[in-house]
Amino acid sequence: MANDQRNEEAPLEPVVRPGPRFSPIWIIPLVALGLGLWLAWQYYSARGPEITVRFETAEGIAAGKTPVMCRSVNVGMVEKVRLTDDLKGVIVTMQMTSEASRLLTSDTKIWVVRPRYGGASLISGLSTLISGSYIALEPGLSNEPRSEFLGLEQPPVTPAGVPGLHITLFSQEARGLGPGTEIYYKGLSAGKIESRTFHADTGKIEFGAFVSSNFAPLVRKNTKFWNTSGIDISLGANGLEFHTGTIESLLIGGVSFGVPDNVHPGMPVTDGTRFVLFESESATKSFAMENGLPYLLLFSGSVRGLDKGAPVEFRGVRVGTVEGISFGYLPNDSERRVPVMIRIDPSIITEIAPENIKAAERFVAHAVEQGLRATLKSGSLLTGSLFVDLDFQKEAPPATIANIEGYHVLPTASGGLSELQEKATALLDKLNSLPLEETIENAAAALAEIKKTAASLNLTAGSYNQNAPLYQNLSETLRQLDETLRSLRELSGTLERKPNSILFGKPGRVPPPKGSDH
Repeated sequence: MANDQRNEEAPLEPVVRPGPRFSPIWIIPLVALGLGLWLAWQYYSARGPEITVRFETAEGIAAGKTPVMCRSVNVGMVEKVRLTDDLKGVIVTMQMTSEASRLLTSDTKIWVVRPRYGGASLISGLSTLISGSYIALEPGLSNEPRSEFLGLEQPPVTPAGVPGLHITLFSQEARGLGPGTEIYYKGLSAGKIESRTFHADTGKIEFGAFVSSNFAPLVRKNTKFWNTSGIDISLGANGLEFHTGTIESLLIGGVSFGVPDNVHPGMPVTDGTRFVLFESESATKSFAMENGLPYLLLFSGSVRGLDKGAPVEFRGVRVGTVEGISFGYLPNDSERRVPVMIRIDPSIITEIAPENIKAAERFVAHAVEQGLRATLKSGSLLTGSLFVDLDFQKEAPPATIANIEGYHVLPTASGGLSELQEKATALLDKLNSLPLEETIENAAAALAEIKKTAASLNLTAGSYNQNAPLYQNLSETLRQLDETLRSLRELSGTLERKPNSILFGKPGRVPPPKGSDH
């Protein structure tokens, strides 16, 4: 029965206990997913715009390796380098950071920093010999965004936004000057040469220059700039003089500026003002002009003593220079006049701006209509040098500026020494045409007869009293005839020895004082 009782007991019910809802094994993939999302967010949030820059060459640039730096801060990376369609350059694609977005404006400058040597005045990028090349970015001042740029082949000398004065210097020769050359004022560094450009049409070299704000007020209208790359030696009335710049300028070149002594500084200048760059400090005292008008002069007489470089003056003020003397200017001139090419700058004596060529030409044309003529004058009686003088002539016949074979021809006139020579030559020709020898011989024969007659009269008068009036008159007449004969003999001898004494007088003769009887 006991067994029956056990069989009749109710079966036991299973006890179900709830297990954990989240397994620890899922922690690892979830963390990995979160880390991936965070990294993706970091990547895309830090990712800025993509830009392209064109360079002439990809030297020192490698995709995925070359960084983009702004003041030593990484702001991007080179992603791709490819050739341009015309195969004349390369296009570099750069992925910039988000921080670089505000740096990419229309006046942003981008260049490759690599070791460069452009003369002693331009050595840069030496640190990249160890660290490797990189692309430098200099922020601009504009607010206009930009994504396509033209890379610079040379780094900028002056950072954008630095206060100062930007001017232009021009010269005939570079003389070792280039970007990075120092500009000095009384031996102090005052700025730098920023660029150098050669103009093949004019043969001039143009330098872009920057003067810092501390020295900018010292640059005035009459300021002179000169090259200090060497020693300036001159021999003058004060003996041997020489001027040198700093040791640095002697070694690597330099430019100095200042206002010459006894010269008013003039008004302050603005950005873009142009100045002549003289070859030395002593050359600043010589004449120079930036823009000149070419004119051709035609002289019928001799131009002996007129040389290339001779001055062209207007009432003592130099306004130009003689550029050439050659029959090649007008080889077909029927009169075989001597062509002289000059270049003048009317702005020196007028208020016309040097760059206003049309106004200057109108001024000269009007002056010619009013009687302006070009003549040759003696610059030195010792050397016989000549110069071209421009002045108004009251009795000048009407004339205008002619155009002959493409040249603007300025009318000329004879004057000065040439006019005196013409008159003297004409007078001497008239004297030579006179029968002086025959006249003198006839006069001498007549005087001889007169003397014989006078001698006879003297014998006759001897019979009279010496105190008688007739005797005294005859004696005075004989004395005067004798003096006249001696004067004629002296005149004859003088004319034979020096025919031109009739114009310039007897050499060494001193005029008698006033009140003298002789």
